[in-house]
Amino acid sequence: MRIQRTSVNIMKVDFNQIKTTISLPDFLLELGWKIVEGSSNACPKMSNGTHTIVIKRNSQNQYTYWDVHSDSVRGRSIMDLMQEHLFETTGKMPTLREVGEILQNYINTNRITTPEKSRYEVGNTSMGTDELHFYLRQLQTYKGNYLSKRGILKESIESRFFKDTFFIREVKNKGSVYRNVCIKMYNENGVQAISQRNEAFKGILGGKFDCLATSNHDKSRPIDILYIGESFIDCISHYQLCHSGSDLNLVYVSTEGTFTEGQMRLLRLILDKNQVKELRSIFDNDKQGHKYTLWLHRYFHGDTTDVESLSNDELRNKVQELKNVELSENKDWNDDLKVSCGIYTSTDGGQ
Repeated sequence: MRIQRTSVNIMKVDFNQIKTTISLPDFLLELGWKIVEGSSNACPKMSNGTHTIVIKRNSQNQYTYWDVHSDSVRGRSIMDLMQEHLFETTGKMPTLREVGEILQNYINTNRITTPEKSRYEVGNTSMGTDELHFYLRQLQTYKGNYLSKRGILKESIESRFFKDTFFIREVKNKGSVYRNVCIKMYNENGVQAISQRNEAFKGILGGKFDCLATSNHDKSRPIDILYIGESFIDCISHYQLCHSGSDLNLVYVSTEGTFTEGQMRLLRLILDKNQVKELRSIFDNDKQGHKYTLWLHRYFHGDTTDVESLSNDELRNKVQELKNVELSENKDWNDDLKVSCGIYTSTDGGQ
């Protein structure tokens, strides 16, 4: 797509129309962005080689995005992205008014893909009560071999910590039936989202910004250890490897992907409202997992380290200096579990 600055000096700019009428995934494809692993039509994940973003709609039905590698880029719109694109390509920072005129001109001259014509049915970051209940009614008792193929035992799934936390949602598409493994995600108001995955994709129904997946625990006594990880499958894998049959009162919470500011605030609320003896992180043993660990440390302990400026080795070394951090030997705790079960060796890499 060739971007031209409009020569019109006076133009009526409808910023809400810009943010709702231009299909952001299609617009970015025209700019040379690519769809990357982990994307879905309802929640496109795209990269230009430098930035990787996830696209959703907000409560005003506007296209928004967040950068999966930066905790400071949240809820931005096509206006912000276009302003940055023009600066990178021209060396001059346009005003938002100038950006608005350019995009409005594209709308006025029908040089855009509208949501109705797009293959990407981008979902909202939040669900209404009726829609949420519709999806919750579709959840069935967990069955199948998705978890066992990853080394997770029936005894772990049926343990007091993880009993009734995994579900199945059957989805029919083009004559085929897909069985998604689902986990409920909660905030202080209860279930607000559903994390789902199968062999081909991972995605969220609803908004996970301020929600966490959580295990069961005994509410009548203090929590001995609260673990936070990136994936509920990693959480149950850690339990099976380290605490199977434990008498400790454990809680596992999962971000189900990107660690957001809203999830950090919810974690703070959980700690404030419960007697928690210890908080430990079990994020992935990779660059992004190390960043999440340091973000957590910064949020709760006021560390001023500029995480984004650190190299991979510096991130790893910084994380290894911290207490209350448990790192897997391989990329994540499910990889460790699969190695221990002989499903694959550590040199095979994760799935």
